[in-house]
Amino acid sequence: MPEFTPHSNPPGIRFDHVRFAYGETAVLRDLSFDVEPGEFVGVIGPNGAGKTTLLRLLTGMRPADAGQVVVGDRDVLAIPAPDRARIMAVVPQNESVIFPYSVEAMVLLGRFPHTAFLGYENEEDLRIARRAMELVGVSHLASRSVSDLSGGEQHRVLIARALAQQAPVLLLDEPNAHLDLHYQVALFDLLARLHREEGRTVLIITHDLNLAGMYCDRIILLSEGTAAAWGSPAEVLRADVLERHFRVRVEVDGGDRPHVRILRGE
Repeated sequence: MPEFTPHSNPPGIRFDHVRFAYGETAVLRDLSFDVEPGEFVGVIGPNGAGKTTLLRLLTGMRPADAGQVVVGDRDVLAIPAPDRARIMAVVPQNESVIFPYSVEAMVLLGRFPHTAFLGYENEEDLRIARRAMELVGVSHLASRSVSDLSGGEQHRVLIARALAQQAPVLLLDEPNAHLDLHYQVALFDLLARLHREEGRTVLIITHDLNLAGMYCDRIILLSEGTAAAWGSPAEVLRADVLERHFRVRVEVDGGDRPHVRILRGE
């Protein structure tokens, strides 16, 4: 058992006609979708489709230019930052490690939303952090400096930090891009267990269409800043849809959990 019971029931998420631009460059264009409490949702799409920007708006790092991002029944920007950190835990695509934290110290940072008023961790915080390290396979690195680790090891530490946060919503930005095949499957298995056994809401950005198809309840295909397709894996992972938006020839095995094969372009 994962033993990471969230502090409350997970909230739903809603993007309501959201638009966002960096300067003159429009990134999200009238984006609307909803994630039900406790869903496992994958976000796929070509590079530059707005996937990472979607997470920045969802976590309140950036305000939308138009429309509304709602978590539970509140605009995300109306939720105080400490409360957002107790609701949503984020695994970023990349994170620079400036200070020479040990692995254990880095994972303990995930407890900050729960210890900020006290200013220190207690034995329960340490137990939770160590359990998180165990679940992602970095316990043996606990005393090592994070800056000395490989890219894949560093990313597993960031995943452990997010688990230690005990938030009911987990948001992950291409976490499997840094992991070998064993840890990619282990990560998705762990996320599925947290989703199934603890009711976590999981929203994961991934380029791996087959892992998304195997594990996700629903998939959003983001293309040109809007939800080009949104539904079950069988509804989204169709050859005609993927070829149109990814501009590559594919073959898809049907069924509830489709498998996508890329065909050579010759």
